[in-house]
This record gives sequence, structure tokens and C-alpha cells, in this order.
Amino acid sequence: MIGNGEYEDQNSSGASSFWDCREYHRTVKRVDAANKLCSELCLMIHERAELEKAYSSNLKKWSSRWLSFLDSGLEYGSGSFPWKGLCKEAEAISNIHQGVRNVLIDEIQIGVKQWQKEHFHKSSLPPHTVKETKQFEQDFEIAQKQWSKRLKKVHTTKKEYYQACKTERSSQVQVQNAKSDPSGTAEQLKKIQEKLVKAEKDVERTRNAYKMALTELDTESARYVEEMTKCLIGHRILNENV
Repeated sequence: MIGNGEYEDQNSSGASSFWDCREYHRTVKRVDAANKLCSELCLMIHERAELEKAYSSNLKKWSSRWLSFLDSGLEYGSGSFPWKGLCKEAEAISNIHQGVRNVLIDEIQIGVKQWQKEHFHKSSLPPHTVKETKQFEQDFEIAQKQWSKRLKKVHTTKKEYYQACKTERSSQVQVQNAKSDPSGTAEQLKKIQEKLVKAEKDVERTRNAYKMALTELDTESARYVEEMTKCLIGHRILNENV
């Protein structure tokens, strides 16, 4: 049987599963995470582009400064060639880093922003949540609704069955004590025995209800897994494209 999550005994231990009731919320959060990752990636690209731009600008300034110094005439002849060579090389490297900056901003960052715009849409009202997150949550909720209902019935009937068994055992002890009590009357014994008969009937009734609830839950399992998987596949398609 697939786990229950919400209706499990509070004292139970063990990691929760995607298939547990309402545990799909952890999966849905990946949509918000993907949207945030797009924003953070754009910020990272922007910062790197600014570094490339600054390095390119500094190299050009450095080259211009020392070429101007060379033009002052203090150095001439063969000594000027390596001097100019270093400055020209700096200009070439500057152009390369400027090109890297342009690719980062004009191609990569724009591409990420466009993909983010196409796949994530904010609600018009505060707190401006991602609409896709809400849609995924609703899809999972619909897929899990019938399963959750049947699962809750299983735990309710289980609790009733266990309580009926407990009452039956208590009545059995009372009957035994009444039979061995010389001060007890026949009428008292009869009432206790009637109570035991009722308890036995309650055990049978609650056992049948519990078994029926389990059968209904098992019948629902295939559809539940199929519907939840459909939602999950749609979720994965969105996130694997990030």
C-alpha cells in the first residue's frame, strides 16, 4: 500500500514519500526554485559581464596611456617595437573580453530571460506568485483527492476496529471476573455478557468495514499512480529544460 503521510500515526517514523498525502508540495516548490534559479543565473551572468567589461576597459586605458608615453619621444628605434607590441596585444585581448561581455549579455542572458518569461508567469496581485506553481498544486490536489478520501477512510475504520477489539477484550475480562465473583448476581452477569456479545458484533462489523476500506484503496491505487505520474511528468518537463 502506498504511504499515507497526513493520516499516519504521529508517533510513526520514517522519511515521507512523494506518494504520501500532500507531500507533492515539496515537488511543486521546484517550480518556484526553477524560476528563482533563472533570476540568479541572469544576475551571475550580469556580474561576469561587468567583470569582462571592466577588464576590457582597463586594458584599453592601460594601452592608451603607454602608447601616449611612447609618443612623447623618450623611446625610439628598436626599443619602441616591443613597447608597441605589448600595447597592441593588450588592445587585442581587450577586444576579446569585450566580445565575451557582448555574448554574455546579448545572447546568453537574453536567452535565459526569454525562456523564463515564456515558462513562468507572475500573478497580477500581490504577492505575485508564479501561476505555474499554483496550477501544478491544483493538478496534484485533484489527482490525489479521491485517494486521500479513501485513505482517510482506511485510517478511520482501522481506528474503530482496534477500539472495538480493545472493548471486546475488556468485556471478556469483565465476564470472567463476574463468573468468579461470589457476590455477583445473575442479572449483573447477564448484563455483562450482553455487553460482550455487543462488543463481539462491533468487532465483526468494524473488521468488515476496515477490510472493505482497504479493498477500495487498493482498487484506487492504479488510477492514483497514473494521475500523479501525469502531473509529475509535466513538472519534470518544465524543470529539466532549465
